[in-house]
Amino acid sequence: MRLPQVSTLALAIGTATSLAAVTAFGVAPLTASQLPRSEVTVEAVVLAPEVLPTGSAFAQQEKVRRGETLASLMARLRVDDPAFAAFVRRDPVARRLLELRAGRTVSAVVAADGSLERLTYRIAPDEGDTLGRRLVIVRQGDGFAAAEEAVPVERSVETRSAEIRRSLVEALDEADIPDNVVTRMADIFGTDVDLQRDLRRGDRLRVVYETLREAGSLEPPIVGKILAVQFRGGSRKLEAVWFDRADGTGGYHAFDGRNLARPFLASPLEFTRVSSGFTENRLHPVLRDWRAHKGVDLPAPIGTHVRTVANGTIDFVGQQRGYGNVVVVKHDARHMTLYAHLHQFADGLEPGAPVRQGEVIGTVGQTGWATGPHLHFEFHIDGQHVDPMAVVAQQPIRALAGEERTRFNALAGQYRARFGLLDTQLSARFE
Repeated sequence: MRLPQVSTLALAIGTATSLAAVTAFGVAPLTASQLPRSEVTVEAVVLAPEVLPTGSAFAQQEKVRRGETLASLMARLRVDDPAFAAFVRRDPVARRLLELRAGRTVSAVVAADGSLERLTYRIAPDEGDTLGRRLVIVRQGDGFAAAEEAVPVERSVETRSAEIRRSLVEALDEADIPDNVVTRMADIFGTDVDLQRDLRRGDRLRVVYETLREAGSLEPPIVGKILAVQFRGGSRKLEAVWFDRADGTGGYHAFDGRNLARPFLASPLEFTRVSSGFTENRLHPVLRDWRAHKGVDLPAPIGTHVRTVANGTIDFVGQQRGYGNVVVVKHDARHMTLYAHLHQFADGLEPGAPVRQGEVIGTVGQTGWATGPHLHFEFHIDGQHVDPMAVVAQQPIRALAGEERTRFNALAGQYRARFGLLDTQLSARFE
């Protein structure tokens, strides 16, 4: 049968104050036509209808614990069903249940005798503004059936504001702004602002973003798409808003309509610094001789995610002498990037495999000739090494025009009103 999955959208409004950071959050009154549109997704799943709790069955939810086994999880769910355990072991789809991730929610409907009627478990990792897929196992007659389906998502829109008093970390914490919101802000603004080093006392951050949560789950929501963001520091004011184009694509634009999307991310790491830049003459830390350094070194703890800076295909994955574990991505006929000293490779990487901008391709390590954990990152154009930082700074910016510019102006005006309301609320609290 067909099981409808509906994504709902609600506005979350709140206010918070602190000593470390002056914060405020809320939403301006908007008409129904101004609200982000709701999304309805309908997907066919060939399964029996969901079994609702009755007098002889009950619904149960548990979070997967660290180091949990399927047997211990079923015991906590009060499931005593040898036939179910045998089905999980032999069915290729149901076996995904053995890939337990700590913190994930498992929901089950269990009969009074301990037999399982229905179980759901989110198996795929979060993917951008979706929650991936989940495993559904249901009883059918004397046996079971297993299938994967899109996760039903509850969406909300959050508006947050923070003013820096002592540090960015304290301001984010007091404003209840998740760290990865700022990471995405860094990707949007690129090299226009360094959110680690450029912030000063009195600088302000404003952000409107989506949150996504699996319907009925015990897990907290995750950050989805940033809808609008503003940074004000000194005489600088940077603003961006997400805009959906008529052809189904979308991207970030400044409030004056300039396209902020860049072919290459500013960095393959989230929040980092450069310990060794692009130069023709550097003392090699291992070989102790002077030679060119045809890339940049980005120090980070082992296990930090490494992202490809642009769409492309995997050209090489493996080991290369002093580089240790290496991934090379070919972006087009002219552009190629290299990521070295990796600790681990992402699953499924092989030559010819496509990758998307921002996709995790591995983790920071200390393999090869490395004196400490870091990523060595190179950028090649027409086979020649170039400074990656210079490439990002020289990327072109395009503007909207015509009917799209008219639609964008209306959308940008709505977010200007939101940010203006936040400033009004902040000023009123000090009068």
